[in-house]
Amino acid sequence: MYCVYWVKIFLIDSQFTEIIQNDDLEIAVSLDFAINTIANETTDMKNIATALRFTIITAFLIVVSTASAQTAQQVAAMRQQQWAAYQQQVAVYQQQMAVYQQQLAAYKAQQVAVARPVAPAAAPRAAAGNNLIRFDGNQASCSASLPVQVQYLINAANLLQNSPYVRGAGHGRIEDRAYDCSSSTSYTLIKAGLLKSPLTSIGFASYGQAGEGRFITIWVKPGEHVFMTICGLRLDTSGGKVGEGPRWRTKGRSYAGFSPRHPFGM
Repeated sequence: MYCVYWVKIFLIDSQFTEIIQNDDLEIAVSLDFAINTIANETTDMKNIATALRFTIITAFLIVVSTASAQTAQQVAAMRQQQWAAYQQQVAVYQQQMAVYQQQLAAYKAQQVAVARPVAPAAAPRAAAGNNLIRFDGNQASCSASLPVQVQYLINAANLLQNSPYVRGAGHGRIEDRAYDCSSSTSYTLIKAGLLKSPLTSIGFASYGQAGEGRFITIWVKPGEHVFMTICGLRLDTSGGKVGEGPRWRTKGRSYAGFSPRHPFGM
């Protein structure tokens, strides 16, 4: 009879081993019920059943604890892998941003260089009578090597040498009986194809490009006065008699307060 019970206990223990491996708590409860059944069959088996139950529970708790620890380690390892992958992505992003910033800086520098006008070399203020322009006391002439616009401008200025000065004249129409400082300057530029319509001294403050030109320079004091120099010879309404209009001037004058500008390319 005892052999039968030990066989039952052995079978129960074998089943528990499989239960422990499968981590099935529900079957373990059924197994505990089977142990109780064995213990009830004989009083002598109670101690064996109790010991067996304690062993089963202890082993089950150990397995569960080990499985939980392994699960926690797996989760920690997975999080470490995810963090490492994230750090790699951040490093790649930072490298891409650095390249982008370099490209953006190069693009901005290129745009500034394109937008900045390149002023031609400033021509010296030559005295009347040089290898580019000649003045005989009334009319001016120039070398045929000068740009055709400069030649047309000088010829137009020669036509104004007898015109009187009238403030505001020459602005309503290009061909007029008198001219002021800005309309006489406008007249010569229009005849040379370098201006479409007359400007005032304020308008000339934004004409063409800033700085002295190679052949033509317009000297502007907005709201007060404007005159021009062509190859060093000055065309001006001031510096002569009262009421005298635009004339070629050979005497020096002050340039203080005047800003130089010139037609594009001239």
